[in-house]
Amino acid sequence: MTRHDHYAYDNDHPAAPNQLASLAALLDDVTIGRLAHLDLRGRRCLEIGAGGSAVPAWLAEEVGPGGHVFATDIRPAFIPRHPRLTALAHDIATDPVPKPPYDLIHARLVLMHLPQRERILARLADALTPGGVLCVEDWAIQPDTAVIDAPTTGARTLFAVYQHAVARDILAAAGTDLTWAVRIHPAMRAAGLRDLDTAIHTPVWYAGSPGLALVSVNIAQHRDRLTTGALTDTDLDEIARLATDPASGLVVRGHLLYSTIGRRD
Repeated sequence: MTRHDHYAYDNDHPAAPNQLASLAALLDDVTIGRLAHLDLRGRRCLEIGAGGSAVPAWLAEEVGPGGHVFATDIRPAFIPRHPRLTALAHDIATDPVPKPPYDLIHARLVLMHLPQRERILARLADALTPGGVLCVEDWAIQPDTAVIDAPTTGARTLFAVYQHAVARDILAAAGTDLTWAVRIHPAMRAAGLRDLDTAIHTPVWYAGSPGLALVSVNIAQHRDRLTTGALTDTDLDEIARLATDPASGLVVRGHLLYSTIGRRD
């Protein structure tokens, strides 16, 4: 997603391709695993906030010649190309759902950033065909006790300070709801969806992995914000080294991905 008042990150930033590639590496297989049981042949699908994910192209293969996929983003330049995939410039916070109805709507790491999240979820539910499926996936951000291992006590403390600063000064400051993910299930029930199914993906991120590559993105995009509190530029350089050097020994519990699926009557 491109930053647009309510978004914490900017797809126009030079670090954005690294961010989108890391998110795809972390989450695409999880999402595909959640959707693979659906019979999508001949179906119409909508991907909200597609970014650089390979999920839209995978959906385009799954729907076959009789189906089609629409993938949206405020800046759709990173959406992959496919004959059965249409990329749309679109902001789900302010624009109506494009070209409804759909047999499947998927939104990942989108609603957590938007203050109108419950209302948007209800709009997405209304944009489904009878029997259509909505899948919403968001991270629950829990910075406390996330460091599993670090080379020194000082490194453990430093990275914990960084995690709290990201949660407070980048995400929460931009309006991201760090606990929304745990409310997706009841929000879908309130929107009238049935057959609700929630799965929680709990990853572990090692230094040098795609999950900890996001540290460099945070620092590149938000160094000024991160150095207004307890962190210095020297601290951030050391945090980036701990996160990206596979030999550093840093191990972190990744963000919990809540993936909730519901079906319209």
